[in-house]
Amino acid sequence: MRAIIDIGTNSVRLLLAEKDEKEEWKILKKDLRSTRLGEGMTDKAYIGKGPQERTLKAIEEFAAAARLEGADEIFAYGTSIMRDAANGPAFSDEVTSAVGIPVRILSGKEEAYYSYIGAAGTSGVVTSVVDIGGGSTEICMGFGTDIGMRHSFRLGCVRCSKQFDTTTPRGVAELKKHCFDLFRHTELMQSVKNVKRWIGVGGTVTSMAAMLQELEVYDSAKVQDFVIHQDDVNRMLKKLCAMSYDDKCHLTGLMPERADIIVAGVAILDALMEYFALPEIIVSDRDLSEGLLDADVLKPAKES
Repeated sequence: MRAIIDIGTNSVRLLLAEKDEKEEWKILKKDLRSTRLGEGMTDKAYIGKGPQERTLKAIEEFAAAARLEGADEIFAYGTSIMRDAANGPAFSDEVTSAVGIPVRILSGKEEAYYSYIGAAGTSGVVTSVVDIGGGSTEICMGFGTDIGMRHSFRLGCVRCSKQFDTTTPRGVAELKKHCFDLFRHTELMQSVKNVKRWIGVGGTVTSMAAMLQELEVYDSAKVQDFVIHQDDVNRMLKKLCAMSYDDKCHLTGLMPERADIIVAGVAILDALMEYFALPEIIVSDRDLSEGLLDADVLKPAKES
């Protein structure tokens, strides 16, 4: 049995899986703790003491749970906040010392690659996967496991909630303009302009799927392959902008701990779909964690 602990900017996630008789991964358990490791995140990131303590506690609990379930392989990975923060490597060492599990800090391009593998797998059509996270947004385009482009942007629902006033229409407009500027000045993005099939992963898009279906309880089967239309995103963004924090906390389909960052995430999604003129995007509940299950055998090609 293999366990993946994904240490994100907003949350820590656990995935337990084992190989079936066809040597394919069977997911046994998924769990999540919102620890907000990137609390107060800016481009000059630094991980505070409180977020470190919350996150370390969640990692310790997940490692213990994995061992109790019988996991003989436990792998931990750090993402945006841990690679950006000056004290990211030091926190990684602290986790290893406390839990006995080395933490591998993924580069932005590695994160893009494994999110693609988790969501698209060996898709038979050219596919772009976008992962809107807490501290970064990754886009990866490929055909099967043949990768054509991958890029990581310093765009995320936690980071951008700190950088922009997402409680006002003007602040949201400034965030969208910021997204457009980043997309426009990244030459690699030209290669995805004609891609028709887009898959979205991460808490923003899965929350969107849950909110649009008004799911009282999160149901991965109903979220997986749900189609979000551009009109849905635009309408939801306007609705969320007009709601108070308290109202968002009680919105069906939205986890209360996402109430203060959901507007930024939806604004990034709205900007992406508008910029690339995407009429729809397919939601995947399978993402980075699933892709990391094969990180020992599947590795992205080195780029010059």
